[in-house]
Amino acid sequence: MSTWTRKARLFVRRRAFLLDLGEEVLFYTEGGPRRARYLLVGRVSPPEWLRLGLPREAVLHYPLEVDPLAFEWEGETLVLPGLRVYLGGPPEFVETPYYAWPLTGPRGGE
Repeated sequence: MSTWTRKARLFVRRRAFLLDLGEEVLFYTEGGPRRARYLLVGRVSPPEWLRLGLPREAVLHYPLEVDPLAFEWEGETLVLPGLRVYLGGPPEFVETPYYAWPLTGPRGGE
């Protein structure tokens, strides 16, 4: 794993994949720029959100119906069905409908 991803903590809770980045980062996403410390993937109800201890802000949430264990790392890219998070910076081209990469932070050019 890269130095950048060593700072992150990965959790799988029930139907949710949660990546705690350790600090708030500005991401570029399919919906435009967003600040987030947490990346949450999965259909999570409000009670589940609370059980995860997540704040109302600083969460980049993708409510995709995925198996939270169905992820892979390709270098510095987190790969889930329908989503790629390019932690090493912007890709040459986007491969999925949902995506994000850091604009600030340890690898995003802050």
